[in-house]
Amino acid sequence: MTSCASAPERTSVPAPADTDLESALAPGAAATSSPAPTSTSEAARPSIAAVGGRGLIAATGPTGLRFLMGDGRPLAEWANDLLVTQPTWSRDGRRLVATVVDPDSGAASVAVIDVSTWQIEASQASRPYFFYSWSHDGTRLAALGPGGSGGTSLDILDTNGRPASNVSLESDSMYVAWEPGGDRLLIHAGAQLWLLADPASPQEHTDFGSVGLDFQAPAWVPGTPDFLYVNSLTPSSRAGSDASPSEAGLEEAIAFSGPRLVRRSADSGELTDLGDAEGLVMMSVHPEGRFAALSVADVPAASASPDGSPDATSTAQADETAAQPDISGGAVWIADLDTGERAAVLDSLGFWLEWSHDGRSLLIAAPTTPDSGGAALAWHIWDGRETVELARFTPTVAFVRDYLRFADQYVETPRLWSPDNDAIVFGATAVGLDTTAVARTDGIGGVRNLGVADVSFWSPAALDSYAQP
Repeated sequence: MTSCASAPERTSVPAPADTDLESALAPGAAATSSPAPTSTSEAARPSIAAVGGRGLIAATGPTGLRFLMGDGRPLAEWANDLLVTQPTWSRDGRRLVATVVDPDSGAASVAVIDVSTWQIEASQASRPYFFYSWSHDGTRLAALGPGGSGGTSLDILDTNGRPASNVSLESDSMYVAWEPGGDRLLIHAGAQLWLLADPASPQEHTDFGSVGLDFQAPAWVPGTPDFLYVNSLTPSSRAGSDASPSEAGLEEAIAFSGPRLVRRSADSGELTDLGDAEGLVMMSVHPEGRFAALSVADVPAASASPDGSPDATSTAQADETAAQPDISGGAVWIADLDTGERAAVLDSLGFWLEWSHDGRSLLIAAPTTPDSGGAALAWHIWDGRETVELARFTPTVAFVRDYLRFADQYVETPRLWSPDNDAIVFGATAVGLDTTAVARTDGIGGVRNLGVADVSFWSPAALDSYAQP
């Protein structure tokens, strides 16, 4: 592709009818502590209420990229003969980056679209990136892709999607998080924890040492220089390591009987133990940094022999089970990041935890008993007081394979909430089609189908107006 591509084309193709998705995705019919937000009569309405709100929805898949208004009006489409993946909005909602793959040659490009001008910068990708994250000031992109040795590589890109450095970092696995209000980048690389103070020089970074748990995204605490991570290593397993005094102090102050949730200052190195992290699947920090939502899987305890001592065979089986927690059991907790106190808000494991932009609500995807329509997951909303089920759905294969499995990394940037916090967008399968689905959080109107797509994300902020492409 060229370095400056043509603008998206105007489209006037109407969105498909809502009836197929309406029959496949049922509005919520159950609640944790209160009735669902829709009444029986509302749920049975034959027509679907349009979702208003500002901002654009980016819908991607094997048929390219489409930009939609929240009410379903198509605004633009581009690259409809190419495969477009990983649509990622900048935090100000002005730009979107995506990976574009030619299905014939397999060649991958990075495309950055400015939706305020509809200018596109497209350049050859160093690798087929499978994750992007914009810095908070929008001047850098952290891009993850397959590494040369079979692991994962991290490249820092500029605002046009081109390499900002000739250095790539590699590890078996990588999870990243940008500092809110700053330009430092936190990286969980394999079992190591790194901090990049200058993204332009990724080779120069602070190594906090080994914390274990190769697949676990760290998270910053907004308004502070602190971040959260899980330390799964006991003092004995850290013996011989170059532990700092603060690390040694933490290990002396708490009994490491298993993984711990740790809060750490990137400035002073001060460590705070926030409690047990056994079975912790993912975490998502509140926009104001007061709380964190934690998804914790049930981990069976080891069985004991008749004399009370652990049975070797049972212990081995329990260890194997603990390594693969039962996804049918668990809970979503809200943890106070000052005191460590926790309260359960859903008696089910959360597969996706995303705070609304204003911090008033938490979106949770949780497993549900498959119904006649094949729905396997349910969206729940916690509003600070109670949790209600909003809608049941069958996710698209792409959403499960490429996003849901790594949700703790993706919710570092809000993706599903509308800018006005009154609706969500998600990928759902209905009658054999992958679609863009939208639901109002008040439950009115059920679920609206906005057309064919593998994955759909809402811009985190809205411009005052959008020019015609």
